[in-house]
Amino acid sequence: MSVAVGSLIAALPAQAYAQTPASPDASSPSPWRIYTGPAHIGFSTSAEVRAGGQIVPGASAKADSNDSIGFGAIYDFHPGWSAELALGLPPTTALKGTGALAGAGTLGKVKYGPAVLSVRRQLWDGGPVRPYIGAGINYTLVLESRDGFVSSLHVKNGIGPVLQAGLEVPLDARWSFFVDAKKIWLKTTATGTLPALGGAPAHAKVRLDRLVVTAGVSYRF
Repeated sequence: MSVAVGSLIAALPAQAYAQTPASPDASSPSPWRIYTGPAHIGFSTSAEVRAGGQIVPGASAKADSNDSIGFGAIYDFHPGWSAELALGLPPTTALKGTGALAGAGTLGKVKYGPAVLSVRRQLWDGGPVRPYIGAGINYTLVLESRDGFVSSLHVKNGIGPVLQAGLEVPLDARWSFFVDAKKIWLKTTATGTLPALGGAPAHAKVRLDRLVVTAGVSYRF
């Protein structure tokens, strides 16, 4: 009897340990990632320009390309699916006249803060290179409008759809290298006056489509 009791007592710690729920794996990766890297912003622009209420035939505009620093956060909400919030340091682009406005030079400058919210689908996982595609929406906040050929320039904020594609190359369990491209469609309006035409009011419907290419590193918590 004493032998049996002793064996039972000896077995209790092992049994209690076996029935204790396993603690979460502290090494499990977080669904959150952050990233940063240099970004190049190229514009595809067009404009319908009115002066004094009348369309100026052949008048249009273009926007200079920009370089900036992109950054953002990614949340993996389902296997193969993630949500991304992409931001960037606000760049400044110069709007220049083309066509009938080519001689006007710089119409004005715009400092803007871009933001994109998108959903991404990873095409395949586990390989050395992991491509993905995505779609979302862009909101561009105009932080400052500076006069040029157009005085009292005011450019409105804009919103538009986004398509994206990219790839990630894991460097280790937490760090990855990535290249990402986002095509952004955006329409806005610009108003002001034209001192060269006696202060006539100016109004333009402007398309500021952008291609944003970012390369950098991401870190998973």
